[in-house]
Parts: sequence; structure tokens; C-alpha cells
Amino acid sequence: MIETFGSWLSFVTTPHGLWLLPLAAGVWFYRRQQLRPTPQSLNLNYYFRHLSSPAWFADENFQLRQHNPAMTEFQWPTGLRPQLFSSRQCLHSAWPDIQAELAHNHNWQGIVWLPTSTTPRALQLTITPLTRHQPRYYMVVQQDISQQQQHQSELEQLTTHDALTGVSNRTLWLAQLEPVLQQCRDAQQHFAILLIELTELDNIQQQFGANQAQQFEQWTAQQLQRHLPAGASLGQFSDRLFAVLLTPQHCQQQPEQASLQIAQQLKLAVHGPCPLDDFDLIGKCAIGISLFPQGGEDVETLLQHADWALQQSLVQNEAICVWQRSGQATIADANLAEALQHGLKQYEFELYFQGCYHLHDKKLQALDVQLAWHSPSRGLLWLPQFRAAAEQSHLLLALERWRFSQLCQQIWQWRQQGYQLPKFRLELSPLQLQQPDLLPYLLHHLQEWQLQPELLQLRVNERYWIEQPGRAIAQLQALKQAGFYLIWQDFGEGHTALALLAEGFWSEVMLAESMINDLEFQDNQRNICASLIRLAGNHQLTCSAQSVDNEMQGYLLHVMGCGSGQGLLFDRPQTAVQISADFIQQPTNISRAG
Repeated sequence: MIETFGSWLSFVTTPHGLWLLPLAAGVWFYRRQQLRPTPQSLNLNYYFRHLSSPAWFADENFQLRQHNPAMTEFQWPTGLRPQLFSSRQCLHSAWPDIQAELAHNHNWQGIVWLPTSTTPRALQLTITPLTRHQPRYYMVVQQDISQQQQHQSELEQLTTHDALTGVSNRTLWLAQLEPVLQQCRDAQQHFAILLIELTELDNIQQQFGANQAQQFEQWTAQQLQRHLPAGASLGQFSDRLFAVLLTPQHCQQQPEQASLQIAQQLKLAVHGPCPLDDFDLIGKCAIGISLFPQGGEDVETLLQHADWALQQSLVQNEAICVWQRSGQATIADANLAEALQHGLKQYEFELYFQGCYHLHDKKLQALDVQLAWHSPSRGLLWLPQFRAAAEQSHLLLALERWRFSQLCQQIWQWRQQGYQLPKFRLELSPLQLQQPDLLPYLLHHLQEWQLQPELLQLRVNERYWIEQPGRAIAQLQALKQAGFYLIWQDFGEGHTALALLAEGFWSEVMLAESMINDLEFQDNQRNICASLIRLAGNHQLTCSAQSVDNEMQGYLLHVMGCGSGQGLLFDRPQTAVQISADFIQQPTNISRAG
């Protein structure tokens, strides 16, 4: 060893070895500096330990490795990643997004949410990488801002919602209306605005006090929210005025009837009774409706017309009014809907039959089936007179299906008595045609009473095809293939879609009543009627007419080429008992009941 050290010393003292001395001294000094804590690391450790905010060091997987004393309140075990979410509602981890952003930025600052057993806590994080190479380490400084977030949320709630009921205020509701308006403009769809005024609120406040009035207002908002269809928006303009936005999904078919139906439900919801502190209160409201685009093509006009309809309902003491270009339309009151439901349970409805006759010899071709209501307080009413109330109270489908089942039973009874029967004509409303189970329902009842589809002639209004052409064609084709005889009803009225004539499921067209009125007095009316009859004939379709009331109308229709008709010229609607009396007189056929 001594010899080795001597050899090394003799080498260093040579001219070639003298230059190694400064290099060795530099290496020794550098290693001493590396082993001694730097001022920077001393400053970071001091800052970390004495920081008033909770802070912790995280590894490359964001697992906690060390925390400062202020962090003890969170009690996260070392080696675990804290469970932090992106938002109060979002239950996905916030770390993947944070890590992706840190890969490109020098630090990250934002708000995350810590789940707790009660309400989530909002934490503001500042994340700073401590090293530039992989694996990376981070220092995380956090601050609990739950109270500030709650306060901010309350301020935002007050600016967009009513303070008492929590319902969207006018500003937020109008903001929800704008995209719906733009969508309907672009797609040529319908939507509706309903304004609902609590007409009894002032009386409640005067008689029972402000607290009771506020309870009623809160209860009303809850009732409206509960009975609104999914997707509709409720807003509150004042303590007594609410607004409802019905989107295109609520107004796809028959927009006016659909909005009236929903308005009726909301009216009944407000009707209550409302349970107050020591008694129940019956509420009242008035509703005005404006439809897009009939009621206007901008927000201001739509609201003005909805308010006009609302004022009309107040002046005329009607529950609901709709603004229309030609004026306002009202619906039947709730008493009529309730009476209809009661009448269905009490068997107050009855089938009537009116003949359809060949115009050239006045022989019976078919019996048209009509539904009448023997109302104890209103007298005899026909279906067109209470159809609107039946639709609004969801009873139309039940009434039509009751009519069909009663018809099947009546035909079976006549056959059991040995009578030779004609065809039977039956109107199907668009609501009935929209039912997916229509064909199975019809066939099931026919089979139950041992009847064939060829016995029935179904009258169909073109409105169903105009509103839902794809579904209508499939439904009508299925009915035709099943053996039913299809009649295009009200041919020539409204927006008659002549392209429908080319469809192969029609067997006959029935001229609209408006085509027959004043036929004997107006040349223009006769020309239009003759053109329609020729048009149907060119498509190999027979033609019939309704509401033929005098000999001149019958003669003119016959000359024009119309094959059959029904109306006061031939007979009036009669009950099954009255028709049966004709059977007894002539059992082999049904004679004309003049």
C-alpha cells in the first residue's frame, strides 16, 4: 500500500500529473454541495410545513405521499389517491383530465368536489410539478370553498328562479323558449305557450292572510310541476301568473287539441283541494293559449296573444281560451268532461243508424253508425257536439271502442234473428287510427261475435295522413289487407291531399258536407263538386255524399255521377229498436225508414 501511495505521489509531482489536483479538488467540493441541503429545498420544506392551507405531495399516480399539518382534517391515509370528482353532479374522477392538462402545462388550478356523507365539499386545487423528468412529482395545495360555492349558487338561483317557489323566473323561461322557437322555425313544427293566472290569490290573501296565500302559491307550483308532461318548461312571471312551454314533442298531432288537453289537466291540478294549516282550499285559475305559428312567429307576439286569450277567459268566465287568427276558441268546461265520464259508467250512450242509399233508385246500400249521448241535463247530443270535451278528458278512445263493441253485439243479435244485413259504416277518428293495437282490437271483437271485416266500411279523415303520412299509409294498408272497406271521408274539404287518390287502399270517397251546402244555388259550387266526382271516377273510386237534405241536391249529385248519399232526404238517424221494427215488417232486408 505504501509503495502504491508512493508511486501515485511521485506521479502527481511530475509535470504530467500536476493538472489532476485542481480537478480532484473540484470534484470533492461538488460532492459536498450535493450532500448539503440547498437553500431552495430548505425554503420548500419550510413553506410546506408552515402553509396554512392543506397541502400534500403526490407521486406520478397522484397518490398522497406526504402532507402538511393543515391536511390532518381530511384524514387521507398515505399511499391512497383522494376521491375527487369533476363537479357536484358528475361522479367521474377528476384526475384523468387534470393529468392530461398537466402534460402540456406547468401547473393546474381549478375546482373539484369531495364526496362526503352529507353534501359534497368544493375544493380549489393548485397543482405544481416539482420535477421535469419522469416519474413526475407534484405539490398540491387545496382550499375548501364550499361556503363560497353555496353562496354563489344561491345568488345564481335568485337571479334565475322565484325565491318562494323555486320555479324558473321570466328571464330563465324566456331563455328556454328561444331555442325551441328557432327549432320550430327551421323544422316548421308547432309549439304552444300557456299563461296560467291564479284568480283567487287576492281573495285568499285578504281572507286568510299572506302566509296562507304563500302556501297556496307554493302548492300550486308543485302541482303544476307534478302534472306537466316530460319536457315541458314551467316559469313564474309573478305571484299569480305562471307560464308553460309545450315543445314540438307535445304538439306533434293536432297541436290545438293537445295543448287544450294539457291545459285541462293543469286546471284540474290547480283546482285542488290545497291542504292549508287547518282547512282545504279549492283553487281556481284561467288559462290562455297561443300556438306557433298561428299565434305569432316571435316571442313578443306569442306572449301578447296568449295574454289576450287569458283576458278573454277571465271576461267570458271560461276556464281556457286559445288565440286564433279568426278569434278565440274555448273548450268545454270541466263539468262536461265529468258528465261524460259519469255517462259512460251509467250507460247513457246509445247507437243510432242512418241509411246510405243509391241515388238512382234510393235502395239501401249501408247503415251509418252514429253515437248519441242521452245527457240528463243537456238532452240528446251527437258525437260532434261533445267530441272536443271527450278528447280533452281522454274519453274519446274509450267512447269509440265502446261504440264498436256495441255494434258487433248488435249485428250478432240481428243475425240471430235471421235478418239479412247491409254493410255498416263507422267513422274512425285520427286518435283511433294512431293506436298500434287498432287492427288486432278490431279483428278480436269481430272474431268474438263471428263477424267478417268485409261487413264494415271504415270512414277515415285525411287529417291522419297529413299529420303522419308514413304511419298512416302502413296502418291503412293493413286495414285494407285485412278485408275492411275504406272510405275517404270529407273529400274536398280543407287541404285535400289529392296524392292520396293514388293509394290503393281506398274503395270510396265521401264528399265533404261543405261541398253539398247550397249546391242547388251556386254554379261555382256545382262545378267544384262535379270536378271532384270526376277526379274520383278517374281513379276507379265510387263517390258518396253526406247531408243530402232535398230532392234537388240528390238529383244534381246523381247527374254529376255520385253513386250514393245519406241525409234528411232519405231518413233520420234511428235507434236499433226502431230499425228492428223495419226488420219485422220485411225480414229479408232493411227497408227505407222514411
